[in-house]
Amino acid sequence: VVVCLIIVLALVWTMPDIPKTVKTSEICLPCEIGPLKCGSTADLLHGYLEREIATKYDEVKRQDQEKQENHLKKVSARLMNIYDKSFWEMKPAAKLTGKEQPDLRKSDINADMVPIREWCNGRKLYETKGFMRYGIRYRNGRIVVPVDGTYFIYSNLDFFESCNPSSGLPDVKDINKPIKHGIFKFNILEGEEEELVSNVQPHTIPTNRYYNSYNSYVSSLVVLKAGDELSVKVSNITY
Repeated sequence: VVVCLIIVLALVWTMPDIPKTVKTSEICLPCEIGPLKCGSTADLLHGYLEREIATKYDEVKRQDQEKQENHLKKVSARLMNIYDKSFWEMKPAAKLTGKEQPDLRKSDINADMVPIREWCNGRKLYETKGFMRYGIRYRNGRIVVPVDGTYFIYSNLDFFESCNPSSGLPDVKDINKPIKHGIFKFNILEGEEEELVSNVQPHTIPTNRYYNSYNSYVSSLVVLKAGDELSVKVSNITY
């Protein structure tokens, strides 16, 4: 008890003297400039609490960041021990093969380019050389990206069109309208479709005068966001 009284007396003795002119609506609190500052109770309390809370918040934020970094290091080390280097190579990837396409939708009849809506997926995917790994999803003929990142995208298609045997000219409505093939991106949050890469070829006259064959390959490195949907489009789906 004696020790406690001595400590209290020491604290009281060392405290700065409170000005005698302080009003009942005022208060004296420690400030940034000096030991004490007197003024309006509401203003001083607001400033004092704001400084104290900011200091405590910064300290809590720093501790939380250190905790997260330490947790990430521990988890990364544990996963590396389990999966070795393969853990860092678990990147989203997919390869799909097309199949017979359904009839055109009314909205696609006069469209400049038509999406390929059917690809081998599910059980049929395993009957081909295709695959979908590490979060890639298939939805309505599109590949859905699971995470943000830089992706390598590509598409390879073979086109065949019939020709008029008498002239050898392609049997199309407008021979001046080229053959187009491209990869497009759509995100439901943005609401607009964007062309990522495309290839354009003119119609040619074949030597056999019965049919034409074309090959189109497009590829690019693109930055994608989680939820982006990729689709392949061609100018004429009957090819």
